[in-house]
Amino acid sequence: MRYGGLYSTSQPGPSTVSLIPPSYRTYSGDSGTMDVSREDDEAHLTSNMVQQGSSESWSTDEDAERLGGTTSSTRRKTVHYSVSPSPLKRAGTALGSVSRSLRRVSLRVVDFSGLSTEDRVRLTDQEDDDRPKMPNYDLSNNLPLRGRTLGFLHARSSIRLAMFNFLVSPWTEPTVLVLIIVNAIVLTIQAARTQVAPGDSDNPGMPAPVKGYFHSWEDYVLFGLFLVFTLEAFARICVSGLILDPEVSISSLFTSPFSSSPDTSIPSSSNNPSTVAYSISQAPSLQRGNSLTQRLQRIQSNLIRPFALAHHSFTYPPKSAMQDTPGRTARTRSDTARSTTPMHEKTFSQAQNLASHLRNPSHPNFFSTALRSERTGSEPLSLPFRLNVNQEYDVTRRNVPYLRHSWGRIDFLAVLGFWITFALAATGVERGSHHIGIFRALSVLRTARLLAVTSGTTTIMRSLKTARPLLAGVAYFVIFAMAFFSIVGVETFAGSFRRSCYLETAPGLTEEMNLGQACGAYIDPVSLNVTGYIQASDGQPGRVKGFVCPLGQVCKEGLSPESGVENFDTFYNAVLQVIIVASANGWSPLMYSVIDSEYFASCFFFIFCILVLNFWLINLFVAVITNTFSAIRANTRKSAFGAAPVGPVMSEQDEDWQDGKGRTSKPNVLKEIYEYIRWCWVALALASLILQATRTTTVGQTHQAVLEKGELALTIVFDAEIFIRFFAEFPHWRNFFSSGSNWLDTVLAVGSTIIQIPVVHNSGVYPWLTIFQILRFYRVILEVPRMRPLLLAVFGNMYGLANMTLFLLLMNYIAALIAIQLLRGDLTSDESMNFGQVFTSFLAVYQVFSSENWTDVLYGALEPEIPLGQSVIVAIFVCAWFLFANFIVLQMFIAVINENFDVAEESKKGQQASNYWAMQQPEAPRAGWLRQLNPYRWLTPNPKTIKVDNLPSHLVLPMQKSLVQDNLPFQEAAYPADQVSGHNTHSQGQLRNTFISMLQSLFVGKADGRSQDVPLNTLRGPRRESMVGGDTPDGEVDRHLELLAIVNPETAAAEGLDEAKFERRAMRADFIRDHPTYDKTFWIFSQKNTVRQLCQRLVQPAGGERIFGVPPSPIAHPLFQLFLLSAVIAGILVEGVASPVYRRKYYLQHGLIRGSWFDIAETALGMTLLIDFVIKIVADGFIFTPNHYFKSIWNILDLAILLGVLVNLTTGLIFIGGLSRFTRALKALRALRLITLVEIMRSTFQSLIISGAARIFDAALLAILYMIPYAVWGLNIFSGLMQECNDGNVSGASQCNYEYTYNTDAAGNDFGFLVPRVWSNPSPSTTFSFDTFRASLLILFETVSLEGWIDVLNFATSITGPGQQPSTNASQVYAIFFLIYNLMGGVVILTLFVSIIVGNFRAKTGAALLTQPQREWIDLQKLIKRQRPSKRLKTLPRSRFRLWCFEQAVHKHGWWSRVMTAIFVVHVFALMTQTSASQRIADNVRAYWFLFAALAYATDAAVRLIGLGFSSFRANGWNLFDVIVAPGAFVTVLIVLVGEPPEWIQQLQRLFIVSIAFKLVQRTNSLNKLFKTAMASLSVICSLLLLWLVLFIFFGILYLEVFSLTKWYSGENWNMNYATMGSSLVMLAFMSTGEGWNQYMHDYAIVYPQCTNASARDQDSDCGSVGWAFTLFIAWNLLSMYIFVNMFTGVVVESFSYVFQSTGGAKSITREEMRAFKKVWAEFANQKTGYLERSRFVPFFGKLSGIFEVRIYPKEFNARSIAAACRTEKEDILIDVPKLNRILDGVDYAAIRRRRNIYNRLYHEAVLFHEKGKGISFTGMLSMLAHHKLVDDREALVLKDLVVRTEQNKLVSDLVNLDRVQSLLRMVTLRRRFLAERNRRFNMRISQQDIPAIVVDSLPATPPPFSRDITSPSPGWSPTISPSISPLSPVDVSFALDTTAGLQRSSRRLSDTSMLTTDTSRRHSDMSPSRDSQYGDDPAAVLTSIQNSVWGEMMLEAAENEED
Repeated sequence: MRYGGLYSTSQPGPSTVSLIPPSYRTYSGDSGTMDVSREDDEAHLTSNMVQQGSSESWSTDEDAERLGGTTSSTRRKTVHYSVSPSPLKRAGTALGSVSRSLRRVSLRVVDFSGLSTEDRVRLTDQEDDDRPKMPNYDLSNNLPLRGRTLGFLHARSSIRLAMFNFLVSPWTEPTVLVLIIVNAIVLTIQAARTQVAPGDSDNPGMPAPVKGYFHSWEDYVLFGLFLVFTLEAFARICVSGLILDPEVSISSLFTSPFSSSPDTSIPSSSNNPSTVAYSISQAPSLQRGNSLTQRLQRIQSNLIRPFALAHHSFTYPPKSAMQDTPGRTARTRSDTARSTTPMHEKTFSQAQNLASHLRNPSHPNFFSTALRSERTGSEPLSLPFRLNVNQEYDVTRRNVPYLRHSWGRIDFLAVLGFWITFALAATGVERGSHHIGIFRALSVLRTARLLAVTSGTTTIMRSLKTARPLLAGVAYFVIFAMAFFSIVGVETFAGSFRRSCYLETAPGLTEEMNLGQACGAYIDPVSLNVTGYIQASDGQPGRVKGFVCPLGQVCKEGLSPESGVENFDTFYNAVLQVIIVASANGWSPLMYSVIDSEYFASCFFFIFCILVLNFWLINLFVAVITNTFSAIRANTRKSAFGAAPVGPVMSEQDEDWQDGKGRTSKPNVLKEIYEYIRWCWVALALASLILQATRTTTVGQTHQAVLEKGELALTIVFDAEIFIRFFAEFPHWRNFFSSGSNWLDTVLAVGSTIIQIPVVHNSGVYPWLTIFQILRFYRVILEVPRMRPLLLAVFGNMYGLANMTLFLLLMNYIAALIAIQLLRGDLTSDESMNFGQVFTSFLAVYQVFSSENWTDVLYGALEPEIPLGQSVIVAIFVCAWFLFANFIVLQMFIAVINENFDVAEESKKGQQASNYWAMQQPEAPRAGWLRQLNPYRWLTPNPKTIKVDNLPSHLVLPMQKSLVQDNLPFQEAAYPADQVSGHNTHSQGQLRNTFISMLQSLFVGKADGRSQDVPLNTLRGPRRESMVGGDTPDGEVDRHLELLAIVNPETAAAEGLDEAKFERRAMRADFIRDHPTYDKTFWIFSQKNTVRQLCQRLVQPAGGERIFGVPPSPIAHPLFQLFLLSAVIAGILVEGVASPVYRRKYYLQHGLIRGSWFDIAETALGMTLLIDFVIKIVADGFIFTPNHYFKSIWNILDLAILLGVLVNLTTGLIFIGGLSRFTRALKALRALRLITLVEIMRSTFQSLIISGAARIFDAALLAILYMIPYAVWGLNIFSGLMQECNDGNVSGASQCNYEYTYNTDAAGNDFGFLVPRVWSNPSPSTTFSFDTFRASLLILFETVSLEGWIDVLNFATSITGPGQQPSTNASQVYAIFFLIYNLMGGVVILTLFVSIIVGNFRAKTGAALLTQPQREWIDLQKLIKRQRPSKRLKTLPRSRFRLWCFEQAVHKHGWWSRVMTAIFVVHVFALMTQTSASQRIADNVRAYWFLFAALAYATDAAVRLIGLGFSSFRANGWNLFDVIVAPGAFVTVLIVLVGEPPEWIQQLQRLFIVSIAFKLVQRTNSLNKLFKTAMASLSVICSLLLLWLVLFIFFGILYLEVFSLTKWYSGENWNMNYATMGSSLVMLAFMSTGEGWNQYMHDYAIVYPQCTNASARDQDSDCGSVGWAFTLFIAWNLLSMYIFVNMFTGVVVESFSYVFQSTGGAKSITREEMRAFKKVWAEFANQKTGYLERSRFVPFFGKLSGIFEVRIYPKEFNARSIAAACRTEKEDILIDVPKLNRILDGVDYAAIRRRRNIYNRLYHEAVLFHEKGKGISFTGMLSMLAHHKLVDDREALVLKDLVVRTEQNKLVSDLVNLDRVQSLLRMVTLRRRFLAERNRRFNMRISQQDIPAIVVDSLPATPPPFSRDITSPSPGWSPTISPSISPLSPVDVSFALDTTAGLQRSSRRLSDTSMLTTDTSRRHSDMSPSRDSQYGDDPAAVLTSIQNSVWGEMMLEAAENEED
């Protein structure tokens, strides 16, 4: 498909529709026209209106313009739109010339496709054929103007014509775009000069007032530019209108919204048969008038009607039309509108020639290969802004109103903002006492057109626009969740941040000093008692809680931190804090501040908030972006990040030695030599990097000389290599330039040579240019195993990655321009991110994008804007940019890399088939290393045989397999069903059964692990008696299914596999019998040993079941596992209590005793693990036994844990307190035992960690290999430059000596103390430097986690020189190093981990190979399984009151429900108004409102309880929620209102009133759908959380044992430490998000002499450990942040189905459709069992409606509807016959036949698969309806399910055929009876006649056809009964899908002889071709065709019965 053709559309705006398939698009009915409101009307003002001017002529498959004709509708448009002919045309007098002119005008007027004149169909016109004409813009011929604009500019207005000609001029749009670029350049130059506020951050000054606009030459240029932009906007408004369509009159705005006039936009076509159904549906009803809802909808329709756009329908041409026709040169383009102008043709022709030479030269080179990803074929080079230019031309031609297009609205805001800025600046208001920078910032939006600079960035915007509806839906849900948490924060933590410790004033001081420590109490200096904080309102002490200020300080309320912004006092401040928590960066200080001011339990709010928001809901954005972009790629076959087709991944083989034509050149001797020494160059590249890595700051002269000479020698060697490779290509030397690696190595060699020139080598730029030498390391990376394919996968779509990077930089640049216009000059110079000039603004905006310390930028910009009045605007801007950049733009990088990992859509089914075939093959046994050591492997089995002489070769000894299996020692009955399931039918009670079953599922998993699918061989059973007699239909159907099962080949294949399995087990049994010692544990305990049997009953065997042993007891085994679990948990609790701090206090109190309680407890609990080990090895052996201990990976892990615990216990008993930190830390291994005990943890660990460990290791290795060369480059650049003096007043290292007075920030200059000056590496948060390779690599590893890189960046930009004190923003050029590293490392590497984990999930679940229809079907199944039937009353209540309650409970959209929804909405707004400040009136109003809302809520719950009854009421989980919350809220609110209850009652009241707000989720369809979708992943998330919790406990014990006694350093305080188990877990929690982990790592690496004791064995040592700190912190960072946190993303992305629900079959299943289905189900289903019984199938199917409708005739075509529509008011005529005929003519009989076919198959499938005695389940019926109504099985089912479904369809088809045979036989029987009865009556009549008569006896005519429909069975007749069987799912099926049957049936149908009146003339999609029920009309032909089929025996039986 051509590039231009793919994106060709006449819709305005960046055409999103070109990227999505037809199923994604919105069409007008079935006409195929597109809904232009999706693009033109993005405000959705007309989204619900009927489009105007719709015409059927555009819905045809052929393009009317290409056919050279017009339709009636187009003629009407011609007359309406066209203007009077020109004088030249009026001079013509010939009628033919006028006709041709009008015809040509009509075509051009309605030309909405934007095709060029060459692409149009030429009409026969001699005048046009004389000479070629260039396209012109004469209005009367080409470009239509419609209606009036601005109320007075009509289509013939000269002003409007002039404006139109100006806009469509080929120079206009390019000129405007050039001016936009000039605008961006001028803004950049203007912002290049630094402008900051006076003073410093401690004492900031107010910016000087500024009056007037013109202050520099840039202001004059901008003024002129916006004059031009204003004229352009005015011209567009004049041509197309402002907001109203030109054809809509302004007077329509003043039409009454209560008018009931019909919508005239609906065309009337009463004579059209397609409108008959609509007219029937509009038949008069018995309703008196419109309901309230209908009236509101009519008012809404009347209000938005004036804003409707004229509907320009557009039909996509068929593929044949898009292809080039013979004899006509096609013009391929990449633009959207496909329009051409002379200037375009000239420019594009030159560009195309250049592009053609670059891409397809005579000899392929590197550039032709590198540019190949952007275009294919002969398509031209896409020039900058080309798509945008053509789009604007298209919008202008179609007269789209200015504000109805995206770019128009953006440009309008920019122009309007500029002129408001000009007015404010001229009057001095903009920068007076208050600053108003919002309008100046809005004027920058004009530069947003830069985002359309390339086709790639334009495609990214289109892809985002495609995902916009889904992103908006997720955003609504996330906003609601944030609002909910904000309300909870206000209710819980209001006023908490205002409490701080204040230093009590000395006599000479006037003010108390705020120490910045949050608190909740203080020590009274008089009584020395702990006293609550002092309240600001009345000065009284509050409740004691939180941190207690020490003596000499007082805790009281004051101003909140960050100038009063950081608090939960109001809803708006709480929203800001919740956003910070959701960002997972900067949330830990908030949490610890609340802990200090409240209670330790407050941390659970923040942890739960970050789990829900960041780990769960925010990842929905990732799911939307990745899934939507993947869907775009799957449907368009093009990348969603570029307009290039997705090509195959490059081969991993080296293509260096291929010529341009792909032929392998003949190797010469030099090439062969080079192949042998190729590894030498890789080694030299590694040596070059190692040589540079040895550089240090203290390098000596010899070392420096070695570095210089070595690099010079290596440079010469690599230069020689280039010449060798070049001459090795002779005689085809041009092939050298066709390889990308040759080009890259040549550039590196030339660059490395140039930097060896002394002038360059001795300059300051040399360290930067060493990148040429360092980049040689890429050769080493490619040689590392598994790295080459990973690199190809990550950077395979380099075009898309480059486009995404460019898009990010452009977005960041525009945001920086906006920020600098908003904040420039308001921040002081000592702030690193002061927005003083454009590059600083760029860095600040990029810092917000990276999320690292983004709150510093937020608060740094907020504080100075508070007195200037811009704080709210600044907060909104920074938060909005963070949310968009971090949650959408950053996630798009994940989608880019995922796109490279995705399997091509066209190859997915092939890989599915390959995998399916591989699954059917028996797995070859693998011999492990332990098996190689087994001595028994040298022994061979010697089974006993029977010797028989002279045995005939053809003798067959029949023996039943059941007899053989019964005599096997390993029969299946060894594990009885009751033992496996945990149920004993003899003596166990129900309660104990339930408890044992729970334990079984906890430790073993589901008891019945067998598949629930019923294989086909289960149908083979003994023949029932009814099958012989054959009186009932059951016998016939059962016999039919039995015959199918007998001949089924899959059954034999499955049995063959079972036989092979049994044979292998038999051989094992024979071997054990021959070698009894093999099955004796320790060669002592045999299988008959009582002790061994007892042990076997307690534990599960390893490596499968025991052949001769005793199975585990269903009771003893889970109880023993429960005992072990209890012991492990108890051990963890003991370790949590007996921490090193506790043990030190204990030993100080009791002395160094050996028998402490914790030692005894740990020893006793540890022995349980030893007992478990002994039982296992006694039961099954330690090694070299059939089920030895090492056959399970979990046993190996258990053994490692046991050894570690034994070492810990032994050393703890010998040495009091333990031997060392290592031995004490071994007790943490006990926590890992939880993984091996609990089944859900084992499975989660297996599926998430073990299965994907290799790919995760590959990503980690790639990250390290990326950091190594970058660390060397950083070493070369920053070595010796990153040092400072702790005294900021000195100038450099020479003055950094002696001491200085240090003053704390809180105390000011009053409490200074002397500190020695030190010249060292900086340590703002973490200590870093680039002085050595080790230090460089360490800091790069730390910053790749996006933690601390801003500190390094700020210091690097402050470098002034070696030995000089840094100065803020002195060397901003150094920021480039970190920007590149962060973009490639922090963005790409982190997203690579996410992509790999997501890929692991998809590979594990099989979703990686699923096509889009298959994903849609899986998501539809998830939706179906989540549905539960509504329990309704069998009969309506008789009581009037209860009946009223029932109606209110059932009607979801009634007035009662709407009133309650309104109450809930008002309740949420009431909650938002709460503040910490006391407002008496407002508090009273809120209190009484809460009482009213709670009363109304409780009343609503009571009404539903009374109306539905308790049994139906409790079926809905929301009702149970209501039962708890409603009365609780009412009671607690009432208690709080009438008195002063205790604190816990108040907290409970807050909880209840906040919970009421959650009801909005249930009552809002979009929120409810997303809530259910999010809940779909809850089970997987919970299992992942459990596994993560075990990891938390394990590392928590490690940190507790190693670091609990370490002294605090820079980041620790009384809460932030590892002294207790609780504080350790909280520290691990916030470090999991990357918060400050590297700072604490360096803090706990403290060693002597900075600590008091250097002995690691000393219990009282407060030293840390470098080895332990680096090992534990890095390990936790890798496991938790890189793996587990990203696993949440993988879980949510994999479980998220909202995307495909919005595009697939689930899109049709709306909430209303499901409610209607549940209503019908409740009417017909059995209330006790919940199943639909077989006798209720027919009425149930007849009652279904909507998407589930399966009636044969639509509702509008049933007898009653037709009679009502044809009824007349005349008394003598009841039916209007002509109208009746018109209605019957409108019946689509082909559709009726299809509906009948679906109905018959659905009925028989329900009969076939219903459960006998019960019926069919709710989800089973939904799934069955989905198969027939919503999906195409051939596309939606995976191969395995498709094979099963095909077999099911065969059975259904045969049952349909069986019914036809029965109908045929019944017809034959009735015909015989009819003939016999007729003959009898005739003979009787003859015998009664007195006069003889001559009668000629002839064959009687065929009686009237007998036909009945199962939809209306007559009395005495029952439908065919099928046996009760389950859905068929064979264990092993054939890979071939050939379903061709042996019967050759006639193609003619027998519709009149079937009881079901089934017509299958058109095959249903689920039926195979051989299963169509088609017969001829001749009964003899029917009998002939089926006499050899499976029905033959049935016919013979029927004939015998008839004879009897």
